[in-house]
Amino acid sequence: MKRILHNIILSVAAVAVSVSCIQETVPVGGSVTQEQVSASKSALMSMINSIPATLYASGAAGYAGSYGDHTDFGMPGVHLRLEHMLEDIATMADNPYYNRFYAYDMNMAQGADYTYCAYFWDYYYTLIRLANDVIASIKPAVEEGSTDEKEMTELRHILGQAYAYRAWFYLDLARLFEPKLNKYTDVSHLRHLTVPIVDENTTIDDTKNNDRVDRETMYKFIFDDLAKAEDLLDKSKNSFNAPTMMSIYGTYARAYLELGAAYKEYNGNPNPSVLPLTQEEAYRKAAEYARKVIDESGKTPLTQAQWEDPTTGFNSAASNNAWIWGISVSAESLNNLLSFISHMSAEAAWGYARYAQFGVSSSLYDMIPDADWRKHSWLDPQKENYYAYKFAGTASDKAGFLSGGQAAKPYVALKFRPAQGECNDFNIGNAGDYCLMRIEEMYFIEMEAQANLDLNKGIQLLKDFVKTYRYKSYDKNPQSWEDFKKEYMLQKRIEFWGEGILLFDYKRLNVGINRAFAGSNHPSVFRLAATDGRSPQWNIVITRAEFQSNTAIKDSNNNPDPSSKIPMAEDK
Repeated sequence: MKRILHNIILSVAAVAVSVSCIQETVPVGGSVTQEQVSASKSALMSMINSIPATLYASGAAGYAGSYGDHTDFGMPGVHLRLEHMLEDIATMADNPYYNRFYAYDMNMAQGADYTYCAYFWDYYYTLIRLANDVIASIKPAVEEGSTDEKEMTELRHILGQAYAYRAWFYLDLARLFEPKLNKYTDVSHLRHLTVPIVDENTTIDDTKNNDRVDRETMYKFIFDDLAKAEDLLDKSKNSFNAPTMMSIYGTYARAYLELGAAYKEYNGNPNPSVLPLTQEEAYRKAAEYARKVIDESGKTPLTQAQWEDPTTGFNSAASNNAWIWGISVSAESLNNLLSFISHMSAEAAWGYARYAQFGVSSSLYDMIPDADWRKHSWLDPQKENYYAYKFAGTASDKAGFLSGGQAAKPYVALKFRPAQGECNDFNIGNAGDYCLMRIEEMYFIEMEAQANLDLNKGIQLLKDFVKTYRYKSYDKNPQSWEDFKKEYMLQKRIEFWGEGILLFDYKRLNVGINRAFAGSNHPSVFRLAATDGRSPQWNIVITRAEFQSNTAIKDSNNNPDPSSKIPMAEDK
């Protein structure tokens, strides 16, 4: 272990500098001396722990400090950006601009010159740098096998976590930036392109001319990282807030599902010499990995009691057996307004959510039968039905929520509760765990993959899941792929509302959005006309800042600006 102490100290210094740009805790140009690193093991733990710390912290990407951006709170902030490009979060406030994600709702300022698209690029590559620093520091020692067995097991586990994180980050980038065909922008010349790869061996000179790689090159890189993580992780460790074997299998399942759909849409693999994989093989692997998580994780879908709990509902990993991977949030990492709870829990008196009045699109709500208890995720428009709800906090808190100065409107969300049911003290109420992957997603991945292999099997899996875990009287029976896709997306929209994974489904399956339905509860300024298939906004644009340092990225190979390509409902 001592043989690599020097390299670790240098890498910790690099991490400290990069984190200083994010959290402003160490002056830029600062360093960490050997005296500050009492032992290599603690230094390594500091390095790997910097990743989950950056996954959820107020001002995680530096945008809060630089631009006063109150949506800058790490991965949950990314996920809410994605949710606001869809159709099912309605902003019902009298002043809709309490919704701080309004630019995404309005499909405006999404081009290369704006921070709204730059956030994705800057944040994910910051996370990738942190993972690369860990890999560069530990990889030589692991390859040499120069420490005792116990220390080597610990080193391998830390290195495995870094590979798992990096695979996840690149999978998200690939899914966000790979352009998919749509009716609004021409991306035909960009098909199959993802993003540049920066790994632990990439030099500064390399980054100055680092082009977007094709889909197969990127996914091979992701699968290689996942394979390394699978080999290196200590299988006896099963922490919720760090990569485990089950989260690795879940990431495999996500990736193979994307490839299967891409090969189906584009009629094959354009680069089989890099990644020899057929459409059928991709779907089969997606189903196999999803089933592996279901069978081996010991996880079970959320129950009604767990889902609706006013104290622990969607804020406590320990309160359920469904969450596979997530983030444990501490009060010290949060600002009162820069947090997921502040933006998504209207029961929290201090946050944006109470003023923005975030709720569910009435169109989706009306499609949910009363027998489905997930309908309790949002406030019933009939006040006489309020007795069916369990509200967070005290009787006074309930009264303030339902009839106070910012009285809850019909359809307001009750899914995400303030931590410990605390409605007034943000130091307590903001510190809720955040879910990154839960077992229910694996059931959905399996049913979609199987439906592409055998439609009847996929339909049966969908019916089995809903009847077993959500409501027994479910009686839908799709007869075609299009009918299955429609019902599959309906169930997934109900299940994962607000959790940040749905945009990938819409984009993969070429499903349109509609906020302009009759009786819409979306504000007029966000009421885009219904899209014909994919929104162009889901092909994220590479930031102009990257052009300044990377000559390989230019307008000609960037995704086209999607801003204002979808007309407003009244203009159509």
